[in-house]
Amino acid sequence: MARSSYLQLMQYVTGALLVLLVSWHLATRIPWLRGMESFVETILPEVVYREIESFGLLLLLLAYTSLLHGVNGLRIILLEIHHGEIWDRLVNLSAVIVFIVFAAIATHSVLGVEPPTIEGLISG
Repeated sequence: MARSSYLQLMQYVTGALLVLLVSWHLATRIPWLRGMESFVETILPEVVYREIESFGLLLLLLAYTSLLHGVNGLRIILLEIHHGEIWDRLVNLSAVIVFIVFAAIATHSVLGVEPPTIEGLISG
C-alpha cells in the first residue's frame, strides 16, 4: 500500500477536485443558465442523455474522484479505530475491492447508457 502521507495528500487533492466537479455538476441543473424554464426540464431523459454523451468523461472523473475520496476517508477512519497488521491488510484490501466494484458500476452507468426512446418514456 502507498505511504500514509501520499494517501493523505490524495485525500486533499480529491477534496479540492470535488469542490470544482460538484460545483460544475450542480451548475448544469440551474435552469436559467441553460435557457430552460424549470429544474424538471434539466433532468428530462433527452437532456440527461445529451449531457452524458457530451460530458461523459467529466462525469466519470466526478464518480471516480467521489469514490476515491469516500473510500480513502473511510479507510483512514477504520485504520484509526483499530491497529494491527491483519486489520490493516483487511481494511486496505477491502478499500481496493470496494473502489473497483463501484468504479465498474459507475463506468457501466455512464458508458452503457442507451438513448431514450418514445416507448421507454411512455412505459417508464
